[in-house]
Order: sequence, then C-alpha cells, then structure tokens
Amino acid sequence: MIARTLAAWLLAWIGCAHAVGLRVATFNIGAHFAETYFDYSLGAPGTVDHESVRSILARINADVVALQEIHSADIQGNPDHLDLLAAVLGYPYLFVTPSSSAFDSSLRVAILSRYPYLMTTQVGSPTSAKEMTRLHPVVKVDVPGTTQDPVIASLHLKSGTLLVDRFRRTVEMTRLVRHLEAAYTNDDNLIILGDFNPSATIANFSQSQYDTWKTNGDLPSTYTLGADIAFPLTYLTVPASYFSSLNPVQLDARQLNGSSGTFLSQSNPRLDLILLSPALAGRPHDSEVYHSQFDTSNSVGLPKSGNPLSPETSAAASDHLAVFADVELDGELPDLDLLLSRGNVTEGSSIPASVLVRLPAARASAVTVTLAASDPSAVTITPTTHTIPAGSTSCTFTVLAAPRNFRIEGERSVTLTATANAYDPDTGQLRVVEIDKPYALSGPDATVTETFDGFNGAAVPDPWTIDGASVWVGEDDGSSTTAGLRAYGSGNERALGFLVNIGTSVMSVPVTNASAQSLTALGIEFDVEQWRAALNGAINTLRVEVVANGVSSPVGALDFSADHLLATGAVPGGLATRLSGTATGFNVPPGGVLELRFSVDAGGASPAPPPADVFINEFHYDNTGTDTGEFVEIAVGPGYTGTLAGTSLVLYDGAGGGTKGTHTLDTFIAGDLMPTGHRLYSKYIAGIENGPDGFALVRGTIVLQFISYEGSFTATSGPAAGLTSVNIGVTQGGSDPIGQAALGLRGSGSKPADFSWFKFTGIAHSPGQANAGQSFALPVLAPQGIAIDNLSLQFLVPDHDGDGIADAEDPDDDNDGMSDADEFAFGSNPLDASSRFELSFARVADGSCRLSFPAATGIVYAVQQSADLVTWQTHSVHTGAGSEHVITIPAGAARGFFRVRVTGQP
Repeated sequence: MIARTLAAWLLAWIGCAHAVGLRVATFNIGAHFAETYFDYSLGAPGTVDHESVRSILARINADVVALQEIHSADIQGNPDHLDLLAAVLGYPYLFVTPSSSAFDSSLRVAILSRYPYLMTTQVGSPTSAKEMTRLHPVVKVDVPGTTQDPVIASLHLKSGTLLVDRFRRTVEMTRLVRHLEAAYTNDDNLIILGDFNPSATIANFSQSQYDTWKTNGDLPSTYTLGADIAFPLTYLTVPASYFSSLNPVQLDARQLNGSSGTFLSQSNPRLDLILLSPALAGRPHDSEVYHSQFDTSNSVGLPKSGNPLSPETSAAASDHLAVFADVELDGELPDLDLLLSRGNVTEGSSIPASVLVRLPAARASAVTVTLAASDPSAVTITPTTHTIPAGSTSCTFTVLAAPRNFRIEGERSVTLTATANAYDPDTGQLRVVEIDKPYALSGPDATVTETFDGFNGAAVPDPWTIDGASVWVGEDDGSSTTAGLRAYGSGNERALGFLVNIGTSVMSVPVTNASAQSLTALGIEFDVEQWRAALNGAINTLRVEVVANGVSSPVGALDFSADHLLATGAVPGGLATRLSGTATGFNVPPGGVLELRFSVDAGGASPAPPPADVFINEFHYDNTGTDTGEFVEIAVGPGYTGTLAGTSLVLYDGAGGGTKGTHTLDTFIAGDLMPTGHRLYSKYIAGIENGPDGFALVRGTIVLQFISYEGSFTATSGPAAGLTSVNIGVTQGGSDPIGQAALGLRGSGSKPADFSWFKFTGIAHSPGQANAGQSFALPVLAPQGIAIDNLSLQFLVPDHDGDGIADAEDPDDDNDGMSDADEFAFGSNPLDASSRFELSFARVADGSCRLSFPAATGIVYAVQQSADLVTWQTHSVHTGAGSEHVITIPAGAARGFFRVRVTGQP
C-alpha cells in the first residue's frame, strides 16, 4: 500500500522558499463499456461515460490535463461535449490537435489547462511525408508565480502488437524527440505524458522491411516516410532511451495497491506514462495511477479533491486509468555534478563503471543522493541511494551492465540521473555494449565462438531459430523428464539442450560471410554433452548439416548418438565429448549467408523388449431378437513368445462364479497384423450370455486379465477362483441392431491400460480388425538429454593436400604430380591423389601390345604416334564412356612412341 499525506507533500514544498507547484494528468478516455454499445467517445453530459470521466478528473483536480482518444463527435457543436466538460471542471484553455494530416481521422489528443497558453503547436510529419497516426500537441503554460513556465507535450502512439506497429511507433516517437531536442534543454521544465503503447521487446528495422510492408499493404497506401528518416531504425522499450541531448526521467507511478498497470485487462500493462526533464525530476515530485477501486480514503495516496468515488467509476469511464503527478516549478538551485569513470559497460561483463557525484560545496547536514537509469533493465546500480555525510562533497556509485540476455537489441544508451533534494540534477550518458549479435566470419581463419553461458532456456536465443513450435523448459541440471528444449547446466555454465521424445527438433543459426572472398569450407567444433540418461531408452542422435543456396551438406564427422546404457537420471556435470569436422560442398559469396543446423531426433529403438501383453480387445453378446454372431477378439503383443495353445480364454457365469467353457488361442482365427507387430485373433462363440458374466485370459496357470460386463463378481472355480472381476462399465442391450454396437477398446497404445472400453453404437462389428478410434503404437522410449556447448566456427581456406598452399593458389591440389588443369582436361579428380590419368602399355602373349587409359565420359581423346618424338600422327580418336579404354597394336607393327591428347570436352 502506498501511503502519502497532504502534510508530507506540503512540508516538502516548504523546504524551498520560491517553490511553485503544478499538478499534471494524462487520461486516455478510450473505450467505454458502460453504455449499451462499445463506444470510443466522451459522450454528452448526463451519460455514464461523460459523468465517469468528469468525476475522475474532478477528483484528481490537476492544473493541466492531457486527454487521448477525443472523438470527432465530441468536438462537434457549440458548445461541444469537450467544451462542456472543460467548463464544468474549470479549464478555460483547450488545445485540440487537428486530424487532417494524420491517419486517424476520428481520434485525437487534447490538452486542457487552468492557465493561459504562451505557445501551442502540434508535431507531425514534414512536408511531403505522412507518417503520424495522431499529431502530438505541445503547449507552454503560463503558471502564476514563476518564470520557469513548463512545456507540456502529449502523445498517443500507434497501437497494435505487430512488428509494423512498433515501426510506426518508432517513427512517431522520433518526430516528437527531434522537435523537443531542437527547442529545449535539460534545464527547462519539460513534461511528456500520454499513451505510449509500449511493447516489451526491442526491434530493429531495415529499408528492405519497410519496402516489403509497403508492397504487401501492411502500411497504409498513403504512408510516406520522410526523407530525413534513415535506416536502420530501432524500436526501444523505454521511451526515454529515444532521447540523446535531453535526458527525461520516467516516473514510476503506481496504483494504491502497488500495481504499475494503467490498462484494464488481465495482464494490466503500463501503457500511460509521465516523463520529466532532469530539471523537474531533481526537485520534489510524486505520482499516482488513479483507480477508483482503491480510492477509499483521503488519507491515502496523493491529495485529492472531494470524497472517494464509487469503486466502479474507473471501469465505467475507460479501459485506461488516469495517471497524475505533482511537480515543482522552482527557481535556480545549486547543481549536482556527475562524472563517469568510463563511457561504456559491456553486457554480461563484470567490469563496472564508477559514477562520482559531487556537491558544489560541503553541507552542514547530510545529503541523500539518488542515482537512477533511464532503462533499469540495461544496468544495475549499486547502491541506488547514497548519503554524503556532513562536511563531505561526494559519493560514488557502481554501475554494471545487465547479464547477457541472448537478445539482439542493438547498442543502447542509458541516461544516468543523479538527484538530491534542493539541488538541480545532473545526468550522464553510459553506452551499453551489446554482445549478442549475428554470427559473422570476417575472413580466412576468423572464428565465432558461443558458450551459451548465462542462457536461461526460456526462449530461442538470438541469433538462433527453431523449426516449428517447441516447448522451452528453462534451466535444467538433467533432473527434468519434461520433453522440450532447455538450458542444461548449473550456475552460469550453460549449454543448449534437447530432450526429444517425438519427431525431430532442429535448431539453426545463420552465419554471414563478412569477408571479401568466397567461403567454401567451415570448421566446426563443439562439445556434445549428455545431461540426462534413460537406461534402455531411446538412442537419440544429433546430426549437423550446413545449408547454403538451398543445398544441404551433412557433416558426418559430427554425428553423435547418445548413450542409452547409463543409469536413469541426471548425469552430473554432463558427459562431454569434443567433436570437430569440416563442412564443404558449398560456395558462399561475400555477404552471403549459410545456415548451420543441429537436429536431434527421437531416436531408434534400444534393446528394450517389445510389449508382450495379451488382452481382450472386442466382444459381442446381445442384440435385438435372437442373439447372433457372438464373438470375442483378443490382441496379442509383438513380444509374446508363448504358443497360442498355451493361452486360453475362460468364460465365466456371474450368477455362481463358475466357468462356462475354455477356448485356447490356437482355435481362434488370425486377423490383421498391426504395423507395431500386434496381431488380432477372433472367434465366434455361441451362447455368450447377458451378464453379469465375464472372461478370464489365462497363460498356463497365470490369470492375465479377468473382466466382466453388466456388473462384477467373484470367481468360485477355475483359474480365476477367488478373484473379483473388473467391470468394463459399458453394456449391450436387447435393442441393439444385429451386427452393430460391439463393446471394445479405443484409444492409442500397446497395452490394456492405454485404451478405454467403449460401446460402438451404429458401427459394425470388426472381429480381426482394429476398432474404430483405435490405433496401436509402441511405447515411446524415454529420451536421452543432450546438449551442444562451446561451439567454435572457423573460416577455412581449403588445402586438400596439406602442403601449406591454399587450393586457390596451389597448381596441384592433391599433390599427385599432375596439375589441376590437366586433371580437369583429362577427366580425373584434382582433389583425389588416387584419381590420375595414366597411359599403360602391356605386351600380350601373341605378340601384340595393349595400350590403355581411363576415359572419362564425353571427353574426346586423340591417340597419336611418332617414330622420333618430333613428328606426330593421329593413330585413332575415341570418346570416353567412363571406363578403361583399350587399344590393340598388332604384332609386327613398326616401333614407335604413343601419346594421348584431349581434343574435345563434353
């Protein structure tokens, strides 16, 4: 509970002799649900909408109010609905933005004031551009008793959760920031308030994305970006981070129950904000989110006018809550001095920046200094408040960048603001260096490494992607049996983990060739770790491939199969194996991208035995008229090793518990064989009666199953003597059609417990076949938990023969003594020393000679002959067929020399 009193506020103001106070408020009067229809308008006096908004504004009693979602219908007539509201509340000065140059022609933003305006303007797009959903009003208010008159800017940014909506909010915010920074400084009394519609994640935008949105119609057809907006653009989750020369501070306004939410939904997000310039933030100020549900007393929260409102008032007025703040418009105060030891801190690094805050002179009493960051998620400040003792002039804070979050958010600039009562604040800019970035190789021998340290396993880590949907389990030391992706490890030591029991999980990461030459070989090294074991479970296999230009190149040296013979449970520390391999078979040009893919499948079967269950699967005993076609069907699992004659079906009479006949399985007719290996056997057995009766399945003397229908009973004789039957819970009746409505199992599995009994009304009997709605499936084997860690990627320059000369510069890549050019010409492989063109000569017993050579398909070879090695004549011409070519030289032929030349290529 936030408890503040009017006396406490007044005492704070009395501390400064020339203090002039101002209360400001922002309220999106938005959608109403109190009327008989969904309505965005304020409405006429007397309606629930109008009166609820009026009551809230009267209770807050602000000096200046910014209202969003003022509908066109509310500013028609003389006086109009807004005029009447302002008159009743005592706001003689109104400024409403036009809608002529904005996309939203119905809703606009207004500022109401008790005091005159010294200046009014609206911020929109430059000439020839159209970007704004709604224009931003900016006013300067002539507040009595001070020359430090405040400038107040309001906004209502584009709503929506799509990426294109965040792009539009970025542009709209940029327009306001540029306008304010061109006109004002941190010493001015500047207030920015309104509905910011913030999103929780940072986003980066490129020219190509914008062009695509324009082409696909994701942006309005008339949307035109100003020429002064340059890409890339970044959407920031903290509005203050958009500013550079100005360093506004966002107020942490809260409802009286402690909630920061301003939008009445289940998630209750904070959409409506108030930002103050450092000049205002350094003086006494306070803020609150007004919710009538918690407005129970005038002694709680900021001071208010009149009596508490009915609890339902806020919900009747809007789907937003009003936010208001008290600020002090003060004369000149002594300045704090903030000094940074360094200009940047790195995400995830333990190296901090020190912040020294100095007073202009020592005080006779202690001074409490507060240091705040414009983006609290980016840095951690220790401590957040510091007391400078009497007689001293300085204190020091420590600022650390936040831990690595595995999100590519771009480099951020954080404003640090030092404040103290009776001092003007000072600010400093600290750059937060981003370590999460796309994987890029800058040239030969360049490497990219990834340790996954600090990864929390809650979502896909940037820049990785996942094929399809998957469950992210979070952090796991191998104890969890929940299938899905996770961060295996403990402490800060983490690895990208897989526990896959169905299908295949694929994690991919793009790698950019950021060099000036083609990438044709990639060195890949990583630790594959087993963090969870399932004895005789699945043999999960990890495979790695490189995909470039749509072609996949598997790297077999990196295949890994998990150990299925380890004791079930967590594997302490993870059992690590270092793997290394080289990916080839692709050519990625400068600036191109390849995809490195890691896939883990559910694994092949381990030596665990297949199911050996034998169970009753379907039967029929009653129908309309004379019972016809009574039968029993039995399912036999693939692991059954006994003889059919060794297992019997025993019929039982529930009236006395005695047996009524025995039928061994070898007398049943073999039916369908399921893909799982289950076989169905059926037999027509006349005289199966109404119940309670039952069946016992017996192997030797062991009762495998004892079930009954129309009630349960205890067997008095036979193999089930002394046992009580299990009633299946479904029955047939004398009105069931002949040949329909059998009783049987449905569901999916391999043993009786996997299925449930069901009456197949309207469905024909199916002895020897699987029942409707039934599928046989082998048990899913427990998976092994494996992970990848300490990944290293290296830009390799191929050198196949290992002679230290890169293939691109080596005339003989396989070092077989024949140049690459000749090997290409003659059809041999220049990368394989065993593939070499050679001319062979052999004498045959009959005196002839055989001349042979490897003839590649399509190449034309000319065999030439010479007597003196000077003059050559063509002996014959041959077109290769992919095999050894043989030429016979008859016995007695003149002596000579032979050579082969290539005269044509395929």
